[in-house]
Amino acid sequence: MNAAIGDSLYLTGLVALTSGLLWFAGRRWLKLDRAAVRPALVRLLEWLGLVVGFYAFNLIAGFAAVLLLRKLTGSFLSMYVNADATLALFSAFQALVFQWWRAESE
Repeated sequence: MNAAIGDSLYLTGLVALTSGLLWFAGRRWLKLDRAAVRPALVRLLEWLGLVVGFYAFNLIAGFAAVLLLRKLTGSFLSMYVNADATLALFSAFQALVFQWWRAESE
């Protein structure tokens, strides 16, 4: 088996295990409503869509900024700086804040 596939299966299994434990703890000790899981999953999918949107917007803006900085300064700036994983993390934070902002504004 490919190492990357093995890693992916391991991580998927780990998240499935901890999700099951969270489900058990939430139902048993926190007395969380089973029906409330569906709206939570809908919010998760909404958030994932926002993350993709913010990430795409940040990539486009980043590439434009690099081209503009190259033109204005005459020095070389790599496009690869936009491919850093930190940009995806910051995009996720942007999406989360935007989602909460929208929820608080309703």
